[in-house]
Amino acid sequence: MTALSIAFYRALAWILSLLISVGLPLRINVGSTTVTAHSGCMGFADNSIEAMEAGVRAGANIIEFDLNFTRSGEPVLSHDEPNEDGVLVSPAEAFCFLSENKSVLANVDVKSTLYLEKLVPLAEKFGVTEQLFMTGLDENGIAAVKEKCPGIPYYLNVYADIHTDVRSLVDKALDLGAVGLNLPWENASRRMVRLCHHAGLLVSVWTVDETRPIIEMALIGVDNITTRCPDLVSSLIR
Repeated sequence: MTALSIAFYRALAWILSLLISVGLPLRINVGSTTVTAHSGCMGFADNSIEAMEAGVRAGANIIEFDLNFTRSGEPVLSHDEPNEDGVLVSPAEAFCFLSENKSVLANVDVKSTLYLEKLVPLAEKFGVTEQLFMTGLDENGIAAVKEKCPGIPYYLNVYADIHTDVRSLVDKALDLGAVGLNLPWENASRRMVRLCHHAGLLVSVWTVDETRPIIEMALIGVDNITTRCPDLVSSLIR
């Protein structure tokens, strides 16, 4: 049944995207679905303040940045191990941006938990702690967040296919205290969304940059879409 459901929503999304491509002004009514601006959205460099600013201008409710640490333990915005000879952006710059945009949330995509305890005091300094949540976490990462950043909400990162026991993923997220599942858009299904919502969990998908998959994710009812093209997502959903 899951495979048939996926095929149905994929086909429906294809038809709607085709109609949009020929000029029909369609928008998908999705209620409370949020849009997260990928750390490198709108053609700007990953983890740059310019990308955050552009994402919000394009209609994103949430910005994303990658959290890493230098060898000396300083928090920086970096997807990969920081090159300490290069230009390093501090989370303080992102937190300053958030302090000036109180309606915007931030997805802290955790790439290392080694010095994670340094994040909350910095966020508190700017008064943005309640605007943060965390992704990029498996069971070990969640354990570190619970210990070092108590009170910050977090998602469980998962991967799934049509053979995955979705109920077990839901139970695991509940056992770990996660607010939801975070996964590649290709792995999401209407059944997953339905089971998560029944359990009080959210479903967040990444990274959705083209019309057809954006529509498909809207149709199956995901709670958040992470994208490099927040302007496109905002033009397709409401």
